[in-house]
Amino acid sequence: MKRIFSILTLFVLALGITMYGQTTDDALRLSLARPAGTARSMSLGNAMGALGGDFTSLSINPAGIAVYRSSEFAFTPALHLNQSSTNYYGNTGEDEKLKLSIQQIGYVGTFKPVREVSSGIVSTHFAIGYNRNNSFNRNSYFMANGVQSSLMDEVVYFADNTAPSSLQSRQRLFYDAYLIDPMAEQDENATIPSAYYHAFEDIDEEGPYWPHQQYGIDQRRLVEEQGNAGEFVLSGGLNISNMLYLGATLGIATHSYERTLNHYEQVNPNNTDWNYLDHYTLTEELRSNAIGANLKVGIIYKPINAIRIATAVHLPTFYSVDEEYAYSVDLPNGFAEYQNYSTPQYEFSYNFTTPFKFIQSVGLVFGNKGLLSADYEFTDYSSMKFKAKGTNLDIRDDLSFFNQQINDTFRGSHNLRVGAEVKPSEVLSLRGGWGMLTSPYKSNFLNTDDTHYTYSLGMGFRMNNMFVDLGYMLRQEKSTYSLYYSGFVSEEDQQTADLKYNNHQVALTLGWRF
Repeated sequence: MKRIFSILTLFVLALGITMYGQTTDDALRLSLARPAGTARSMSLGNAMGALGGDFTSLSINPAGIAVYRSSEFAFTPALHLNQSSTNYYGNTGEDEKLKLSIQQIGYVGTFKPVREVSSGIVSTHFAIGYNRNNSFNRNSYFMANGVQSSLMDEVVYFADNTAPSSLQSRQRLFYDAYLIDPMAEQDENATIPSAYYHAFEDIDEEGPYWPHQQYGIDQRRLVEEQGNAGEFVLSGGLNISNMLYLGATLGIATHSYERTLNHYEQVNPNNTDWNYLDHYTLTEELRSNAIGANLKVGIIYKPINAIRIATAVHLPTFYSVDEEYAYSVDLPNGFAEYQNYSTPQYEFSYNFTTPFKFIQSVGLVFGNKGLLSADYEFTDYSSMKFKAKGTNLDIRDDLSFFNQQINDTFRGSHNLRVGAEVKPSEVLSLRGGWGMLTSPYKSNFLNTDDTHYTYSLGMGFRMNNMFVDLGYMLRQEKSTYSLYYSGFVSEEDQQTADLKYNNHQVALTLGWRF
């Protein structure tokens, strides 16, 4: 049943491929944050909302800047190993990708009155730097033999009832490459709507039929992704009476993403009766760059030394997005006039608004012995919005349609983060953390049951004015992936794939306090 209700989302996906390139899944990519930050924050599961005193907290609860007692400079290089595992028709595909990056760098300035006070404004704070909020570096490989359907079934499904002269983008590419044809003879400039069949089908007086039941076709797909999202932060805060901590962060958000998809299909070599098209490869390329701005505000209240209660609000990020995308197909020699057909490089620009976010936190500090911290985060992904640039009414209508699909597809997501720290000595800290992110998809959709988890641990050393933190986090994600969809094919013959990611992150933070 979930598969049936997901048809609308997949229709939007195909529509996005046809028109602009952005989809509801791309909206989620622009909005979803997987922060890592400093090694200390990472090893505490990023449960920093009530703790503060760490540069990552400026992107979680800005009031954390007011907890600092001195000025500080810190930076964090990190190593990411992303392993993927897929299950498609019972076949396992595995791949991995390694990436070295700078996860955080920043300066915090702490300013106190000439005379130290314990009431009123105890200190003021200023910070500038960068926090990375997401990484997209991963590969996913899918493989199966004897499949009873084709990606071309989807192309035909969405090209159906369209005149050849009105076909656009990917559908037009397949038409030009002779991978789809009208069932009735039509000139390419014909304006009369047509039904189509594809090059893995045969046709008789009753229409197209699938001649590969005995052996099926072999499929391979490789999806290569790279890029990252982060923000340059400018923060300020106040410590009032060592009891109330206030802070705000102006974030300049950046988002860079590239995806290359290669989809290969081949008629099973055992099918010696088939002498038409025996294989082809589709390549899809997408590049997206965005820059935006946001504002975060927060408060930490400390009724007694052992308890900290905090609230933070993240206003939406307003992005300006520029995208480029293109498609090409490679064909065997002799099938068509050329062996390679490609579309122009399409360009599209639009504005995008991420959801509002609310964070509630609590922390327990046991003097110099250790601490416990927990963050609850709510994000309403149904409030994501595409916005048109310029005055083109057709584009505005199309993006309004996408926004309605976002509202129909997504819901609020709940995120829980928990961290603990113990200090066996004055200079050594041992840490651990756990996190859970519930699915942002509504109950009718394929990925509604997917929950992402994080597990982390680490340690820290304090040596006079210098500190060194080492952290490790395992981020486990699973999802259901649909390679294609056609209403002309049974669900049994176009199965989805199970996709799992294990992202291993190791971070080292070096910092100096002065």
